[in-house]
Amino acid sequence: MAKKVIYAIDVGNFFIKGIALEEVKGRFQMISKSIERAEGIVKGQVQDVKALRRKIENVIYTLEGENNKAKEIEIILSYATNELKISRESYTLEFSEPKEITEGDLEKIKSNIQQKYSELNKEVLDIKFVNFEVDDKKVKNPVAFVANYSLNAVINVIWVPENAFAPIRNTIKNLVEGEIPIYDSTLAAAYGVTNTSDRNLGVGIIDLGHSKARMLIFKDGIPKFYLDFEVGMEYVLKDLMHVLKTSEGEALRLLEEQAVCLQDTKVVKKVDYLSLVGDHYEYTTQNLLNKIVFARTREIINKLNSDLAKLEYENTLEIAGGLQAGIVHTGGGARIKNIEKTISDFMGSQTRLGVASNNSSNFYIENADELFKDPLFSPILGTINLYFSGTNIPKLYIEDSKDYVENNFHEEKVEKKGGFFSRLGRILLGGNEDAI
Repeated sequence: MAKKVIYAIDVGNFFIKGIALEEVKGRFQMISKSIERAEGIVKGQVQDVKALRRKIENVIYTLEGENNKAKEIEIILSYATNELKISRESYTLEFSEPKEITEGDLEKIKSNIQQKYSELNKEVLDIKFVNFEVDDKKVKNPVAFVANYSLNAVINVIWVPENAFAPIRNTIKNLVEGEIPIYDSTLAAAYGVTNTSDRNLGVGIIDLGHSKARMLIFKDGIPKFYLDFEVGMEYVLKDLMHVLKTSEGEALRLLEEQAVCLQDTKVVKKVDYLSLVGDHYEYTTQNLLNKIVFARTREIINKLNSDLAKLEYENTLEIAGGLQAGIVHTGGGARIKNIEKTISDFMGSQTRLGVASNNSSNFYIENADELFKDPLFSPILGTINLYFSGTNIPKLYIEDSKDYVENNFHEEKVEKKGGFFSRLGRILLGGNEDAI
């Protein structure tokens, strides 16, 4: 019997990661994983299609291993662009006679919003209802209410310009037969490392990437704001390389294996590393190594904290009560030892490491416990979660019901910064518990 295997791949600026999942009687187990140093992509922009494609193919070849007998192979991919937009839409349905509101009516609203954006060359990544009014009266959930003349819905929409995806789509063209679903890595990770309660109470998810630090803010179950900072963990690596006069690879080793994000280190310890000068080993002190990492990391966190404070001040009603679920840090930079204390000290919030949970109602992966402890893989695991959930996917084109006389749109922009992606074919993402 032919096996079904899923390859989940995350294309980052520094690493391309992949895992292979095999389905056996409706259950999934991880059978291989792969990490490749990325090439052809700089600060989220594809600059060398051939080089990037070659690296993605290398990951796939490694994942294949002994899986070449699998006849049914699916590939899902996550990637982050730099052009995220968050908008608010006010959509009104007017009726000529009383009508009971159904779930189908809400799905039609989502579909029509998506169709409108598609016609404007905008690709929707996530769509959530914010509030409703039935005959000008506010309700939490309009389903089963009878509307005499109107239903108004305010909708939160995450989108990017449609051409933002062209380079990555061109890169993965013809890798396999059929379409390859593409998700935004930061958005997927944000859903993967938080739960419904977190997102309702208010939570900030910091994705500490190589070239950028990104922050997505949820409140009332809705991804309301996005912040990014043009400096990521690359900033820390380059300072280590400059001060210690060592290679990028050696700086990465020191960062992952030896460094601790501390301003002052009481322990006196020598740390050996390979120098670029003379190709021999030098040593530094643990205190100096830690100080370099702390100083650069602090600058990144301070910038994000400053932007967040400004955002909260300007949007008091939108983030009423603050981020009660605190700050969650994930991504490759979250591997740095003691970084959670630095974030907590400077952002004044409760902080925790953002790793995915392997007990989702959507899926469970056997043989993957170590993977779920590693924040580097949170985008992949979040993407798999969204892929398996398969919810919040409205049909693209639905004929208007005869009950509807007029559809009125009103768009209110709430944030302009950018950096997310989507599933190929305009599939909408999001937590199924948070959207009606």
